Amino acid sequence: MRSAYRPSRILVTGATGTVGRALVPSLQGLQAPIRVLEHESRSTIPISTRASGSPFEVARGDLARPATLRGIAEGCDVVVHAAARTGFASLARDAQRRVNVAGTEALLAEAQSAGVRVFVLIGYTGTVQERVDQSRPVDEETPPEGSYESPYVRMKFETEALVLERNRTGGMTTMVVSPGVLAQPGASTILGGFVKAFLRRELPFRLLSDVWLAPTDGGDVGRCVASAIERGHGGRRYFVTGASIRLGEVYELLTELSGVPAPRRRLPDLLVEELGLLTPVLPRHSFLRELVLPRELVLHLKRLAPAENARTRAELTFEPTPLRSTLLAMIEEDAARVSRRASI
Repeated sequence: MRSAYRPSRILVTGATGTVGRALVPSLQGLQAPIRVLEHESRSTIPISTRASGSPFEVARGDLARPATLRGIAEGCDVVVHAAARTGFASLARDAQRRVNVAGTEALLAEAQSAGVRVFVLIGYTGTVQERVDQSRPVDEETPPEGSYESPYVRMKFETEALVLERNRTGGMTTMVVSPGVLAQPGASTILGGFVKAFLRRELPFRLLSDVWLAPTDGGDVGRCVASAIERGHGGRRYFVTGASIRLGEVYELLTELSGVPAPRRRLPDLLVEELGLLTPVLPRHSFLRELVLPRELVLHLKRLAPAENARTRAELTFEPTPLRSTLLAMIEEDAARVSRRASI
C-alpha cells in the first residue's frame, strides 16, 4: 500500500454551502492550511475560521467571471471544488452553466497553472444512476448513459467529465467524489425537507414510493474527500453513499423511528410530475413550495437505479453511516428545534 499523500495547502470552493460545511471539518483534520474561495460580493465568510487554531485564508473571486480567479490556487497543492449553482427548478440556466461548467473549467486551468497535485470535484451519483433500465445496479465504473431529463443533471455530468479528462500521470491527479441524496441534520436538503414534512404530518399522500435513493450522510462526504486526497486514484469516481433504498421503505423507517404514521393514500407519479410544473411560479417560501417537487426533479428521480460502491469502500476504507442513524439524528434535531421555538 502506498504512503498517504499529505497536502501542504488546500483551496476549497463552496465552503459556505451545504456540502462545503459538511466537508471542511474533515479537511481540517489533514493539518494543512486551508484557503477558502469567497464570492467577491460578500464581506465576511460565515463559517468558523478558527476551528483548527489558525484562521482560514480568504481569497475572493467569482466562478462566473474567470478573470477574478487569477492566482487563486497559487501556493496550493490540493483543490476541493464544492461550489455550484444548484437548482432543478432554476430559470437562469445560462447563469447556472457559467458557474457550473465554465467556472469549473477556469478553476481547472488555474489549478494546472499553479502546479496543483490533487483536484477533487464534489459530483453527484445521479449522473450515473439515471438509466433507462432502473432494475440494474450501477457502480463507480458504470458509464453514464448521457441522456438526461434535467439540464441541471446534464451540467453536473459535463462538469464531472471535464475534471476526469484533466487527469494526467505525473501531473495533476483529478477525481470526482459523488454524494447521493444528502441527509444531514440541520441542513436544508431535499431529503431533509421531506423528513421535516413527514414529522409534522404535512404529507397527506405517499409520493414516488418506488424511486431508488442512494442516501449520503453529510459527515461521510468530508471523510471520503479527505481519504481521496490521501489515497485516491486519479481519473476515478468515488460514490459516497450508503445502501440504496426505495422511498417507500424510507416512509416505513421514519414511522418506526418517530412513531408518526406514514400516509396511507398514494399520489400517482404522473400527478406528482404535473404538479411540479407549478414550482417556478410559486413564491419561494410558500407552503406549497415545500411540498411540490420541481417536475425536472421528479423525472430525474423516476430514472434512478440503485447504486453500489464496493470500490469506494475498499480504496478509501470507507464505511457509510447507516441511514437509520442519520434519520434518527434528523428526527432528534427537528424535535429539539420545535422545543426551542416552544420555549421562546
